[in-house]
Amino acid sequence: MCAVTGAVAPAQQPQVWQPPTQAPAPTELASSAASWATSGGTVGPALPADIQKAQKRVRRVWQFITFIGALSVVAGTVAELGNVDLLQSYFDWYSVAEGAIFLVLAFFVRRGSLIALGIAIGLYALDTLALFATGHFGILRIVILLFLLRALGSANLLRQHRKALAGQLPAEEQARAA
Repeated sequence: MCAVTGAVAPAQQPQVWQPPTQAPAPTELASSAASWATSGGTVGPALPADIQKAQKRVRRVWQFITFIGALSVVAGTVAELGNVDLLQSYFDWYSVAEGAIFLVLAFFVRRGSLIALGIAIGLYALDTLALFATGHFGILRIVILLFLLRALGSANLLRQHRKALAGQLPAEEQARAA
């Protein structure tokens, strides 16, 4: 625009951009900032494959908790009533009580209780710490704790999915409401 000869460019009127008439409305700006603020950081709906994986993990974890509870009850009872010295070094009446607690927690985990799963994980972690304090080290117990923690995330996903399904009205009720 600036030339050596000092010529001045002609003044142009600014043109206003017009969208094409057949173009669809922009979808990325369809929702307002107010709706973003009320979403509260919720994520989109979970995929059906993720829900199935979460259901399998939760089913496995309540079965595992049931197994641990039954094993503790049976081994503790046999050790104490049968006076088996080998078992009495690992199992006693405390093991029977702990096993009964695990069985009750497994019942509630099966019904979908996130709190019961958290208590079961905490109890298992405390039992693992007590075992480590007595000089026993079991890498398997750490792996089991990681398995339980992963199942806690799956149980939370299922809980959110159930809440989302409960929040939706069936099609018949939506038609009646309109």
